[in-house]
This record gives sequence, C-alpha cells and structure tokens, in this order.
Amino acid sequence: MRIHTLTDASLGAFLTVIESEPGGSRHVFRGQADSEWNLVPSLYRFKDVNIGAETKEKAYDFFEAMFLERFFREGLPYLPSLERGYSNDRILAQHFGVPTRLLDWSHDPFVALFFAVQDWQRECDAALFMILPDAHYRPEEVRSLGPHKVISITPPAIDRRIPAQKSVFTFHPYGDPQGLFVPLDKRDEIGNNITDRNNQLTRGFAKIVIPRRLKRHLFHNLLQAGIDRRNLFPGLDGVGMDIAARMQIGMLS
Repeated sequence: MRIHTLTDASLGAFLTVIESEPGGSRHVFRGQADSEWNLVPSLYRFKDVNIGAETKEKAYDFFEAMFLERFFREGLPYLPSLERGYSNDRILAQHFGVPTRLLDWSHDPFVALFFAVQDWQRECDAALFMILPDAHYRPEEVRSLGPHKVISITPPAIDRRIPAQKSVFTFHPYGDPQGLFVPLDKRDEIGNNITDRNNQLTRGFAKIVIPRRLKRHLFHNLLQAGIDRRNLFPGLDGVGMDIAARMQIGMLS
C-alpha cells in the first residue's frame, strides 16, 4: 500500500493525488476520521465474540448470523422489498448499522473525503483509502470469493442514500481461520494488479493522510461544492444536519 500525505486543502490538489495513482478514479474510496484506524469490517472489530467454534473464523460466522437473524426478525415491519440472499442480507443489515463482514466505500472520492473530514474538530489526522477491486459483481452473482482478495458489490437502491453516496461494498477473505482478522492495510496482496507509469505491475491500493490542519478548509470547500449532508442523506434529517454543520463552520449568512 502506497501512502501519500495531502499538502494542500484545495479539491484540485486532492484530485491530483487521486489521479497520480495508477487507475485513478477506477478505484473505490473510503474516508476515515482517524488516520490511525485500520481497514477492518465492523464485524471483526469485536475482539472477543465469546462463541465456541472450531476456529475464530467460524466463531465470527456464527456471530454475524446471530446479528442478521435478529435484524430480520425485529426489523420485519420496516424492511424494504428486497430479495433475500447471502449478499443482499448483509448489504441491507450493513446499510442500517448492523456489524457485518462488508466494508462501505464510494465510487466518488469527494463523498469519501466528506466522511473523512466532516468531524473536522477531532484532534487527529484523517485518511482516505483507495482500492482497486479484483472483480465487481451484482449481489445475486456472488457465490464465493474464489481466488479474489477484494470483490466489490453493487448494492440495490434500498433508499435514496445509496445512489446519493454512490455506495459500493467490498467483501474480503478472512485469512488464517485460527487467528484474528488481519486489517486490509496490513496485507500485501490487497488491490488488483495494474501497470504504473513505468510499465511495472503494482497493486491498486493507496492511503491518503489528511493532516488535521487541512480538515476544516477541505470540509468548507466540500460544502461549497454541494458535497454535504443535505445531498448525501436526502430527507429532513440531512437538511437539519447540513444546517448544523454550516453553523459550526460559519457558512450561514
């Protein structure tokens, strides 16, 4: 994984870093509020699932199954009309906050940047990850990971948030069944192979560190460009949260 550090708070400078990577905007993007956080699906952030199983991987499988079963049992009156299946079940649960093995990304680097810097008052650097999937599937086409290390899945438009955020989910192999899940940013084999400017094969996987001093200015620039909660979270909640964010940063006249 290559690591860049952003040195300018302009959106143009940010895009220049994106395009400096082989494959550029063909990657998918994920913003994280703290640059020290690893790339770990929410299911595997639980360090001790306290379930007896042959392996740790199996224990997490059972743990996820328990979450999913409860979500679909208790959420039945509110569920959108969506065909049940391995991927759709996890996409729907993940979208509404249930820990699963999937990771949320966006096809739009500005959307990912928004989620990285929206909490600009945090006393830490933020980060944006960009990854080039090995394969891309519709949920109903996913049967197994096969030889792939990164599969991206197009979610159905469960609500207006999915298309607004240009959402995509990724799915990854667990790794050593007896050990804990190894963060993606600690793995050497992540990211599809691509030819760089020197005609050398490299992996499409990079991290952009966003220094704390740039976060406020970047967030301001995103709001000016219309990358805001009003558009990313369509509805009254999004409107209200956008007004609150603009009040905090001093953009309301």
